[in-house]
Amino acid sequence: MKTLLLIRHAKSAAFGTEPGDHNRPLKSAGQAQTDILAAQLIHAGRVPDLALVSTALRTQQTWAGLATHFKPTNAQHLEQLYLASAKVIETEIWRAAQEPETLAVIGHNPGIAMLAWQLLETGSTHETQAEQTVRGNFKTAYAACFDMSGAKPRLLQVFDPRSSDKN
Repeated sequence: MKTLLLIRHAKSAAFGTEPGDHNRPLKSAGQAQTDILAAQLIHAGRVPDLALVSTALRTQQTWAGLATHFKPTNAQHLEQLYLASAKVIETEIWRAAQEPETLAVIGHNPGIAMLAWQLLETGSTHETQAEQTVRGNFKTAYAACFDMSGAKPRLLQVFDPRSSDKN
């Protein structure tokens, strides 16, 4: 794997609007975020070859929204990614690491944010603005793009569908 995309699911319905947490769908704003994020990733040449996706409805819908814009991309739907810790997410990444050139993980906070922070701590020469964004608040529909080809991870950019530019 050369590139890792850590993606937090898009904006979902509030807790309690559906029975249980696992079945919360995306709001209409979240659906729109997936279209914008897909355009940003395509514009930057960061389309994944493989996606690891939590089985929660909101992550499945986030992936479905993104995938409609990409060439056929393989996806693995993993129950263990549902509300997973950073350690569990990292384990799944390394299980899949040899297969794709660009790997996307679509999951939940706090695990996605914690893993991004850990990669910042172990990495070096990060893009300054992207690093400040990730160290702040890893919002819904953010995608943090790490170069994993060197000895240490390097944060290249953060995609935010709330921004009007394509990053």
